[in-house]
Amino acid sequence: MTRERFRYSEEVDVDVYKLVDNLRSCLACGKCVGNCPVARLTPSYNSRQIIRDVLSGNSDRWLRSEEIWRCLWCANCYTVCPMDINYPLLMLQLRYKAMESGYGMQYIAPFKKFALRAREDGLTFAPGGEKGRARVMRIRSNIGAVPWPEISDKAKAEYKALFDLCGTTKFVEDLDVENPPPLDLAYRKGRIA
Repeated sequence: MTRERFRYSEEVDVDVYKLVDNLRSCLACGKCVGNCPVARLTPSYNSRQIIRDVLSGNSDRWLRSEEIWRCLWCANCYTVCPMDINYPLLMLQLRYKAMESGYGMQYIAPFKKFALRAREDGLTFAPGGEKGRARVMRIRSNIGAVPWPEISDKAKAEYKALFDLCGTTKFVEDLDVENPPPLDLAYRKGRIA
């Protein structure tokens, strides 16, 4: 895929943060797909096709696709790309754009619960349920650590303030994770081989 072959669409400005400003330089060589563990497991996952749709303005396809939620962000694609295209950052932006349109919320629901609990507890890792907490406490005790991290009320208040000041609390609370539109394997048809 060369930049002459596909026009760049301004219809949906995916790269609003200019994280992948060289996307138009994609050669469609296939090294990214060949080095991708997700492409091995999901035949319809093809990073070249997703890039092509972003460049040609086919946002309807990638917005409703299950495929953009399958990327592991392992960066295997990035390490072999001859044009140094940071595909994992593109996936981050595509997911954010999909979320803005209400897609993929079934993947965001656990994050919402986790983030709001982290805001209250002051811990970024806290297993849910007594069974999970007991397991962590047992492991920590076995290695000589205190059974559970002690977080002061001051630290919890500062953590909450950071969430609030940077807009994370509002962003997370506003996520509507109920009844998201269905996703499909949008790239099953019309694949680039």
